[in-house]
Amino acid sequence: MLDHPTTERILAELGAERIVETLAPYLSEHRRERIEAALRGRVSGVHVAVEEPYDPHNAAAVVRSVEAFGAAGVHVIRASERVLASRRTTQGAFHWVERGSFAALEEFFAAMHQRGLRVYGGAMDGELTLDGLPVVAPICLLFGNEHRGLSAAARARCDGLYRIPMFGFSESLNLSVSAAVSLYDVLRRRRAHVGRDSDLEPEEYRVERARCYLRAVDPRFAVGLVAQTKRSGPVDSP
Repeated sequence: MLDHPTTERILAELGAERIVETLAPYLSEHRRERIEAALRGRVSGVHVAVEEPYDPHNAAAVVRSVEAFGAAGVHVIRASERVLASRRTTQGAFHWVERGSFAALEEFFAAMHQRGLRVYGGAMDGELTLDGLPVVAPICLLFGNEHRGLSAAARARCDGLYRIPMFGFSESLNLSVSAAVSLYDVLRRRRAHVGRDSDLEPEEYRVERARCYLRAVDPRFAVGLVAQTKRSGPVDSP
């Protein structure tokens, strides 16, 4: 499938409507229906991030939960985006969500706040409980790595810290489990707040559909689409 930069370039050059009109004949009815079903449950106002993930398999498992529950994106800080792209662990889920990597905490927090996302960090001593996290505004859930949790610098920059209440002898959960539990609760309440399964506005929905169509075809065909469609000529079948 196409990488994110290429997808965004084609989207900018052709526009969402033209991409969908051109590619629709080359997607099966089943694939088009699956795309629509997924988008009807997509929540753009919920993201997840991991600071310096230690185990790539755990980071990749987070991606699978993000996609399965309908969140918008997953990001890593001070780590390569490649840790999110394990085909075996994610079962291909990484193709269908936004992925990002940031070299520094400052860059990450600036990007999230610029997009209107408030960042809440998962911590055993968090002052908030999971069910007390605010979901009215867009939110990014930030997790530390499996060994030391969130760094002091990350904790200080978060809009708040939260904990998942536990009642057994265990004091913590695995990274991917913590993310999955948190996502389920936050997404459930976010959907209840907006009154529907997706918080995508009509234009956001159209753009996301175009991204999915681009990712659903052979990358070489998608790239060739740009030149051919610009000339308004016929597009060859992949």
